[in-house]
Amino acid sequence: MRRFSVRRGSIARPWLIVLVSLLLIAGLVAMLWRTSRPPQASEASGELVLLCAAGPLKAVQEISADYEREYGVKICIEPDNSGRLLSRLRAAPERADLYLASDASFIRDARRENLVSEVMPVVHQHAVVGVAKGNPRKIHAIDDLLKDDVRVALPNAKITAVAETVERALQGTGRWQALLDRQSAAGSRVSSVGTVTEAAQAVKIGAADATFVWDATARQFELEVVELPELQARTQEEAVLGVVTASSRPTAALQFARYLTARDRGEKVFQKYYYETLADADVWELRPSLVLMAGAMLRPGIHDVVQSFSEREGVEINTIYNGCGILVAQMQAMRSGKAGPSAHFPDAYFSCDISFMNKVQQWFEASTNISRNDMVLCVPKGNPKQVKSIEDLARLDLRIGLGHPVNSALGALTDDLLKKLQLHGKVYDPARKTPTVQASAADMLINQMRAGALDLIVVYRSNVLSDPENAEKYLDIVEMNLKEAIAIQPFAVAKETQHPYLMRRLLAAILAPESKERFVKKGFHWIAEGTSP
Repeated sequence: MRRFSVRRGSIARPWLIVLVSLLLIAGLVAMLWRTSRPPQASEASGELVLLCAAGPLKAVQEISADYEREYGVKICIEPDNSGRLLSRLRAAPERADLYLASDASFIRDARRENLVSEVMPVVHQHAVVGVAKGNPRKIHAIDDLLKDDVRVALPNAKITAVAETVERALQGTGRWQALLDRQSAAGSRVSSVGTVTEAAQAVKIGAADATFVWDATARQFELEVVELPELQARTQEEAVLGVVTASSRPTAALQFARYLTARDRGEKVFQKYYYETLADADVWELRPSLVLMAGAMLRPGIHDVVQSFSEREGVEINTIYNGCGILVAQMQAMRSGKAGPSAHFPDAYFSCDISFMNKVQQWFEASTNISRNDMVLCVPKGNPKQVKSIEDLARLDLRIGLGHPVNSALGALTDDLLKKLQLHGKVYDPARKTPTVQASAADMLINQMRAGALDLIVVYRSNVLSDPENAEKYLDIVEMNLKEAIAIQPFAVAKETQHPYLMRRLLAAILAPESKERFVKKGFHWIAEGTSP
């Protein structure tokens, strides 16, 4: 019988060809699918999508070009009026990273709908009447716009920020409605255009005699500005930038937002385009390094939020935790020049109690009260010494631990309370078998109690509850039930920080609902009004 020899691989080769062909076809299908579906902002390498109101468009285009040259990140600008942009954001929030509106009301709506997260003011502007040079129609009052021989171009009343602002200012006068009514009248000289720049252009080319525009827009189009009393006092608005909640590149979006609003970057460009810029705008740093001083007892409440905020913003926040007495002394030394030139005054301070904020308030903006913390008596599990009230601090058979009256807010408040209750001398009685232990931070007292070195300590409720293992296995709380035994924790931004808006956003993060929940779980009482600014 004849035998056939088969070379190795002669059968596998056809299957290999088929397999490679199938892989090529699959790759081609995948490529066609990817290119045929609508692109999302996250898929464009090094690109951010900015929905930009028409008014500030020219300035934003220049700033974006500067940013791309400096950092290689392309800003894809999609311009329109503020209302239509908001509608687009509602329809496809994943398609954008930033939304700049000419009126804060649009951003407030977007924020209520959770379409934007962080919000940054950009520039100030107010509504005016724009007319041709020389004001040939002699327009000096609202009623002049209602004359039969005056052609008025109105920005779209439903979707432009300037029209919405003017409508609010004229509410109750009947003048705005009279202008709208004239649009539909036969032979009317009042017409509606789209964006604020289209309205300005209509006057610029002579297609209209007057229009309502932002003051900066009028000057960009070389129009003469007519300031009306009805508008001057009531139409000061902010153009506001929001980071889109659905953005897949929030850190990159926030970095560009900080560049656009920085006093030495974007704000300088806005000035060229006649905008009133922010007097206290942040300076530009790609990755700024900031200092937050905070009382030691606040660590459980803010550690996670500070860390996540730093990562999202792309910044570095060095948090210094210590007794508030020590922190205040350090700040005072810095301000007196005794701390040396390398010492960095904090950009913000989160105090254990109002009394310690008051000692440095002159160097900070108005503070915001965030939480309240009760002072409690803490004893070993089971309360073996049968401690019942603060009066037991006078017992000579107990080993007692208290906060340091100078170095910590806890110690200062405890010392004041002992004096009010006339227990001070008894607690510090020389006849006590063991001297009263004083510590700058309550954590030290809790650690000593767990080690069996103390029978009774005065701490904050959060000091016990911040560590569930301590609370459940090793410690018990004995309530004081005294109205004086509370501390209130305020937060304030330093007046001279180079990044006030960044630190105010940190405050907003601390005020957010998820942060509130964390504080409450750690034993604090939440007293801040509302949730986030």
